Amino acid sequence: MNGKTLEILICGNIKLFTKEAIFLLTEECKVVLAGQTDLGRQKNLSVYETKPGEEKFRQLFDVYSFRAVYYVSGYADGGEGMYGEIQQLEQVMEACEKSQVDKLVVFSTIDSRNYLLRDPEDDRFSNREYGTGRSFLAAQMEEMCTYFMKKSKVCTVVLQLPYLTDDLNDCNFLGKIFHRIYEGKKLVFPYQRETPVNFLTLMDLTELMLQISEKEDDESRVYCVTSGYSYTYGDLENILKRLSPDLEIRYEKFPYYTEIPGYSRELRRQYGFVPKENVMEDVGVCYQLFLREIVQEKGGFLSCVHRLLAKAGDGVFRYVELILFFLVAEGISHFTSEDVYFRFVDVRLFFIVMMGTIHGMRMGLLAAFLECLALVRGYLQMGMNGTALFYNIGNWIPFAIYFMAGSITGYVSNKKEDALRYLRQEYALLRDKYRFLDQVYHGAIQNKEEYKKQILGFKDSFGKIFDAVQKLDSELPDRIFFEGLKVLEDILENHEIAIYTLDSWQRYGRLAVCSNNLLTRLTKSIRIEDYKSLYEAVNRGQVWKNTEMIPGMPMYACGIFRGDSMVLLVTIQEVSLDQYGMHYMNIFKILCGLVQTAFLRAVEYEELARERNFYPGTNLVYPERLRQILRVQSAMKEEGVADYVLLRFEDRDKVRVNEQLAGMIRASDVIGMDEKGNIYLLLVQMNAANLAVVGERLQSKGMNYQIVEEMN
Repeated sequence: MNGKTLEILICGNIKLFTKEAIFLLTEECKVVLAGQTDLGRQKNLSVYETKPGEEKFRQLFDVYSFRAVYYVSGYADGGEGMYGEIQQLEQVMEACEKSQVDKLVVFSTIDSRNYLLRDPEDDRFSNREYGTGRSFLAAQMEEMCTYFMKKSKVCTVVLQLPYLTDDLNDCNFLGKIFHRIYEGKKLVFPYQRETPVNFLTLMDLTELMLQISEKEDDESRVYCVTSGYSYTYGDLENILKRLSPDLEIRYEKFPYYTEIPGYSRELRRQYGFVPKENVMEDVGVCYQLFLREIVQEKGGFLSCVHRLLAKAGDGVFRYVELILFFLVAEGISHFTSEDVYFRFVDVRLFFIVMMGTIHGMRMGLLAAFLECLALVRGYLQMGMNGTALFYNIGNWIPFAIYFMAGSITGYVSNKKEDALRYLRQEYALLRDKYRFLDQVYHGAIQNKEEYKKQILGFKDSFGKIFDAVQKLDSELPDRIFFEGLKVLEDILENHEIAIYTLDSWQRYGRLAVCSNNLLTRLTKSIRIEDYKSLYEAVNRGQVWKNTEMIPGMPMYACGIFRGDSMVLLVTIQEVSLDQYGMHYMNIFKILCGLVQTAFLRAVEYEELARERNFYPGTNLVYPERLRQILRVQSAMKEEGVADYVLLRFEDRDKVRVNEQLAGMIRASDVIGMDEKGNIYLLLVQMNAANLAVVGERLQSKGMNYQIVEEMN
């Protein structure tokens, strides 16, 4: 992907993904979630509370350049679907097509395959008889995906998933089973005891998602994703009964017509997907983790009290407060009824006003009603009967005042609360809008920086050329070969490149360095006569292009000259179909020009610094120079782009060794000495298997040597 961070969108039933699965995706991709989730913000993760069909959802495609969009249907993991499932998926498809998204991946269910083919000649009805309504609806969703594959250029992949599991199963299919086991309730499985069942871990699914996102040359298709292990609901029942012997399991006995396919070889061939875990072997461990992590977290007395209070809300506290203050007010009224100072203070009225002002009209009227009951009780204790209390209008005045006080203060309080509630809602709406705009803004800034890096890092941009010039700035010809090969491979996006050195008679080309996969395929030297047409074209300063598809000839070749003499030959053995154009050939020529400039500068520097690099009167280099060359050759050997053999001679007379080796070794080979006086011969593009010929020549001159890995 040329260093670009993958951006993927996950929408639909995103609650299927746990935090751990999302965090695994964010290690490799920029993940955008569209929907309701409790995941917080973190690096490479953006969450937007929106869904397909909303304006916010469409704006996401304007801000981000999604490599892949994942739609999680409500039928995945044994679900019953979501409201407006087809409409939501249609909106996602429309957005993907308008924004030219590379890939749309739809998570369906394996139960969509649960159908039986009828007589194809009876065209009055569909020729598929589905086992359940859920299977039919899921299959209809996949039919729409198939239609979208035909009419759209967007690569559409449908994954038919089995049940999904995680390390901590809580809200998924297996988690629901664990909850019912823990609560002592019976289980109801949809099909029959002999019906096949399959589980896939979220970790395996996320690995598949990453592989699908990175794949560039795949095509639209429907895949059945399974773990490759064959089990039935009966096997699952036996495992669960070992966890809870008293467990009651019932089957709804819906028909299941098709067998679940085994391990998907198509997925392995296309995406390299290999599921790793067998969930059925770990059901017991998963249940123990469920009890330890989920149940204990939700259990306990304090946790139960907390959940009850949270469920009850503030209403319980209001009524407790009402009763408590009512008793306090009645106590004060009873003990101060004979006090002269409290004849001008009505504690009951104060209680009503206080409750109405704080909690609104309902609590104010309820407080007034309680105080009216207390007042009636007081009248009855004074000896007044009900008839006198009712027919004496003067006795109604306290009751009327109490209810008026409760209603008026409650109305004022409610009006104030309604105004505050409206302001809060307006503020929340504005906050959500500006938060969304802020997220979009920061997303745009991040995309701007990424696009800037991409522009600077594009293969024929000035930034990339400048980076190539910096890498080629070296005084060692061997380093120029190594860095030049990497620059050519990176910018040309090709790993079929070789660089040859030519002798002064232009008869042979010696392989200096080549791409990793060519090291064992190319010969260490070539005869120029065998490449006559190529040599004549390159020697004229042209770029050779194998338009006639001559077997054994490279597709491109370019020469590097020193004066009028060609000293290096750069070849590209194979190219893809999109690399046959003039634009590609021009980039190749420019890069060869950069390599030529750097190589000639290194050669000229080496000639000028010969007295500093070579022992006087010999071709032996000083220890420091030999170590520099050896480090470069070792790096090339580790990268698999070149090979070498290092020999150490027993003879330490540098003049004698220099004379004996004169005319025997190639120009690319290096003779040197270490600080202890040992003399070494570095044979480039040579290995131990091909050393026999050189070894015989050395032995014929009485030169004893030893093959070593490095200098002492």
